[in-house]
Amino acid sequence: MKAIQFIFRYINYFFKAKNHHSVQSPFVFQLVTKVINKKLKEKDCIEIEQLRKELCKSEIDINITDFGAGSNINKSNKRKVKDVAKNSAKSSKFGQLLYRIIDFYNPKNILELGTSLGVSSCYLAKSNGNSNVFTLEGCPETAKIAKENFEKLGIKNINLIVGNFKDTFDETLNKMDSLDLAFIDGNHQEKATIEYFNNCLEKSNNNTIFVFDDIHWSEGMENAWKHIQNHPKTSTTIDLFFVGIVFIKSELTKEHFTIRF
Repeated sequence: MKAIQFIFRYINYFFKAKNHHSVQSPFVFQLVTKVINKKLKEKDCIEIEQLRKELCKSEIDINITDFGAGSNINKSNKRKVKDVAKNSAKSSKFGQLLYRIIDFYNPKNILELGTSLGVSSCYLAKSNGNSNVFTLEGCPETAKIAKENFEKLGIKNINLIVGNFKDTFDETLNKMDSLDLAFIDGNHQEKATIEYFNNCLEKSNNNTIFVFDDIHWSEGMENAWKHIQNHPKTSTTIDLFFVGIVFIKSELTKEHFTIRF
């Protein structure tokens, strides 16, 4: 039933989504043409995708500690690394989108909720070596592999924090001078997602960017996305179906765009 509902959500998105020719906002037109639709063949991205290929072949078994909504694909706590890499890590399409967002807007302090095996963390960190990436992961065994992956790619600007988000989120946020970009890819529950957004706003500035993963993953996540769109501080939002991008720039008109990606 969940799979059928998800398909209907995608069909609804597909017929609503527009391309850059339909965008009237100069800010969003620039975002679509220079970031979302831009093609990259960066060496960094090639290295990360090679790492992904290796993870997708790994037969190592790990025990998953999941404090969030869990997986719709595999309910077992014991999983092979290759299955986690295939089902949990963001695809190269969205990983490279994160890379381009960092490259274009140049955020200094980045927060990621949901490290998993560290693939998306690598995209966030590799795009700008002068940025500070704080990534939170609830599962010790996936975090261990992520740490090994960061070392393998020679990444020095990632701070990996392991533990239940209830224990690590507020503490990490309080240590940050400001928050320039938040990638929310953990828990996947309505109440928690809204709380993460509200708490991150306390450290945000006018240029802070929010990227939410799986905004149509469930009815609860769609409710959270609508709540975030309607928040008084939210100005412009971009719905790419699998991820949503939020800007809080006060100079922007409050508009919501559904863009084909």
